[in-house]
Amino acid sequence: MFQNLFIGFLPSIGKAVIRTDMSKNCAQMLRRFCMIMRQNFAKSCEDKLNDQINLELKACHQYLAMAYHFDRADVSSPGIHSFFLKASMEERDHAELIMKYMNKRGGLIRLSTVPEPLAEFGDALGALKYALQMELEVNQHLLDVHALAGKENDPNLCDFIEANFLQEQVDGQKVLADFIRQLERAKSDIGDYLFDKYMASAGMHQEIKKR
Repeated sequence: MFQNLFIGFLPSIGKAVIRTDMSKNCAQMLRRFCMIMRQNFAKSCEDKLNDQINLELKACHQYLAMAYHFDRADVSSPGIHSFFLKASMEERDHAELIMKYMNKRGGLIRLSTVPEPLAEFGDALGALKYALQMELEVNQHLLDVHALAGKENDPNLCDFIEANFLQEQVDGQKVLADFIRQLERAKSDIGDYLFDKYMASAGMHQEIKKR
């Protein structure tokens, strides 16, 4: 009440400055409430998890672009479209899972700009090879997060990465490698057509566990 009364006597510019300062102070107080439950969560681990979130969202956008490339009328590969659309949703689920975990540990989520994804691919084989390289990049970063968590003596973060990501990544990479080899062997118009029909029911990962 007294703060509002005091602000009423100030010029408009002064009011704006004070209200801005009060908003900042309020945000800092709320942030401190979040930090109360933070324990054994190093800033380096928080930064690395933010990098992982943004890497997962980058993969999400890339798979979405790939899915709708294969949905074009001049490409018309509904099976590949469905496969990459599922992959895009899975990567978003991964990002959200990490964000939920970050909030449990008292971290601050920082989302960065997502790079523009590649919009076109010559064929399904090229897209699958690109997807495999992307999954290897994501997996390497997860391994780096796990190694950092061990170095910072954070067993909870180690368990989170192991339980939710590491085996799933290896399984997904094997699926992609198998598809690449199968498509290489079946390389013909009829082979591409039959492979696309098969891909309609395929997926890279098991459904993510919600925690």
